[in-house]
Amino acid sequence: MSPRTTRHLVLLLIAVLWVAMVVHSLDYIGRFVFHYVFVSVRWLQTLFIVLSIYSTVLLVVGLRRPAPRPPTAARPFVSVLVPVKDEVAVIADTLRCLARLDYHRRGRRRFELIVVDDRSTDGTAELLERLRSRLGLRVVRTPPGSVGKAAALNAGLRVARGRLLAFFDADARVAPDFLQRMVACLDGPRVGGVQARRLPYNAGQNLLTRMQADEFGIFMTLFQRARERLRAFVAFAGNGLVLRRDALEAVGGWHEDALTEDIDLSVRFHLRGWQIRYCEEAVVWEEAVPTVRDLVRQRTRWFEGAMQALGEHLPAILFGRLPLQTRVDVLFFLAGSLVATLALLTTYAYGLLRLAGVVVLFLQVSPHLMAAASG
Repeated sequence: MSPRTTRHLVLLLIAVLWVAMVVHSLDYIGRFVFHYVFVSVRWLQTLFIVLSIYSTVLLVVGLRRPAPRPPTAARPFVSVLVPVKDEVAVIADTLRCLARLDYHRRGRRRFELIVVDDRSTDGTAELLERLRSRLGLRVVRTPPGSVGKAAALNAGLRVARGRLLAFFDADARVAPDFLQRMVACLDGPRVGGVQARRLPYNAGQNLLTRMQADEFGIFMTLFQRARERLRAFVAFAGNGLVLRRDALEAVGGWHEDALTEDIDLSVRFHLRGWQIRYCEEAVVWEEAVPTVRDLVRQRTRWFEGAMQALGEHLPAILFGRLPLQTRVDVLFFLAGSLVATLALLTTYAYGLLRLAGVVVLFLQVSPHLMAAASG
């Protein structure tokens, strides 16, 4: 059985057990404290309400647009890394876009462009060979036995020369001044990384992509603004981020067993005292998934990754040296989807059981009513 199938079965088992406990708890109403402590919908709904209020606060705080930072004149050398796997349809446009970055000093390019090919089989490798000299690429192949995006990022990191490291997905699009604006945000000794604003470039493709554009506007813009202003849990989002190399190495690099390597890295940065900044002026455009099947697969991975990070780092989050606002925010960030899912399951379970009770009562009473009417 594959690890992915195992994770899905574990999540399904948790959901079934939770609903079973909700059903079982109905027998204890009014008789034992167990019902109110363990699976009562009351405390779960309270958590959900608190989460909703907290999210509303973030929305309100995030409505205020931050003052723009001017691009910096400094030009520390940057290694730009793009991991790819079977991306022949989009990678050429992405690399042409990145090759046009306006980040030079005295006419010389102050960045290198490294593409890490994770053993593609759709023609990506051949396309990269054709683009290598034209765009000034370095092409790296992942070693045998490595699996996943984080392993590809570590493979690229081993050959990168920059003090700063920029990471992009295979579908990224940025403006020429992207690096200038991002580097300007690395303005403190404990600022370890910067996350750009993420927006979808295919928002008008269909209803699903339009909905994702609205979602990006909330979670990738308003929430990030608020967390930046409150000095809370600003997080990396996988695409369009710039890191200090010494900060990345200090936290142990990319964890190759993490399901969502960006969330895992964000938690480790904060736990080790590194700050993450959000740069509103630097925008990375990407493709929103256009089908329901791909969206479900993506969000399932995000949910599993958040649960993995929560389970792995919970003791350090609770007892580590995090500022209070960061401690609270990272718990809401990681556990929010779990609380919402359990609240939904519990509410549906109670609703269905009460509906079933009404149906049973109707079936029991209706024959007597019919008999009385006929008599």
